[in-house]
Amino acid sequence: MPLVVQRMIIEELGFNERLFLSFTSKQFCSLLGLFRNDLKVSIEIDIKTSEVSIRVRKPLYSLTEGISAINIRSSISNELKFDIPYEQYYVYGSTACRIDGSTVQISEYPSTICCVSIDERVGCDTTSNSMIIFGKVLRHLNRFLNIQESRQCEYFETLPVGLFRRLDCSYSYGKIETRTGCIANTNPEDLTFLLDNMKAKQLILNVAVPSAPGYKYQKNPEKKSCIDFLKIVNYSWVDFSDLPAARGMYIRIEIQLEQMKTILESWVAGRNREMEIGFFRIDKLTDLNHKALISGIKTQDTQLTGVEITSFLVSTIDLHKMRFPSSTIAVDIVRKSDGMRATVIEGDKRNMFVMVWSESNLRMIGRATD
Repeated sequence: MPLVVQRMIIEELGFNERLFLSFTSKQFCSLLGLFRNDLKVSIEIDIKTSEVSIRVRKPLYSLTEGISAINIRSSISNELKFDIPYEQYYVYGSTACRIDGSTVQISEYPSTICCVSIDERVGCDTTSNSMIIFGKVLRHLNRFLNIQESRQCEYFETLPVGLFRRLDCSYSYGKIETRTGCIANTNPEDLTFLLDNMKAKQLILNVAVPSAPGYKYQKNPEKKSCIDFLKIVNYSWVDFSDLPAARGMYIRIEIQLEQMKTILESWVAGRNREMEIGFFRIDKLTDLNHKALISGIKTQDTQLTGVEITSFLVSTIDLHKMRFPSSTIAVDIVRKSDGMRATVIEGDKRNMFVMVWSESNLRMIGRATD
């Protein structure tokens, strides 16, 4: 049939119909991909203790994925949920199909399609197998759906090895979050991939790297920061002289005075330059250790007015959730390499706020820029 006729037919297909047809062959999946712009969706990813889930929605989709089996549920119109459990099992009475080179079983129930990996090449490591299937499902969906955004990607305490590296770097994630109630273990490769490659409005990390004692993340200078706001709970892997690249930075757990001093010294020296907004909790400052904090750092009287300082604190309070300070002390520091100015605000002798004088920050506080 002429392409224009094929387009007319495909445009009449619903989301579920396109999904099921995408499994029939690579050629048909590619054909669906030619007309994916008219089917805009979003996804959510949820990592649980026993499965990975992906929910795909039109206009909002959520993806639920597990490791070696996939349950596809049509929960509401224009919404599908994929569950990929970590444990493999055999589905009787199912048919086989191929997803990105892997053989899976598909069996249909009243509202569920269950896909189970039966590819012997993946071996007996069910967790590793799950991560392989997780990545394949994401790539398969991306071939025929116009995925506009990933609204959310949440993890519980379980972070399977290789999970971060299976995420699709082409998505712009609304939020990637590890639950802050407990520390999740990861490895240097996964953490580096996440921080170097993901595009996210918010990245919230409460992770440790027990497999590499003393490990400190080193960012890739060739990678451009694509994280708007990074919230760190456990910071054992953080190098304070060279913070992860993010426009906004919040370290939730109290840091030491020397670590705060390192952040400021490094910024003046030209490092930590991606940070435009910073929020930090420190030991309670006395007059003596306040002098120690700024010793060796050339400071100036701040050029921000009291109204502008208040505007900055009010405008950013939803990011850090720290108590609004009843009293503040502010000084300015200047970066040596380009003369960029930053205002360091001490609130109630405990919280430290850093505002770099970027154009976006100056607009935020109501100061006109050239």
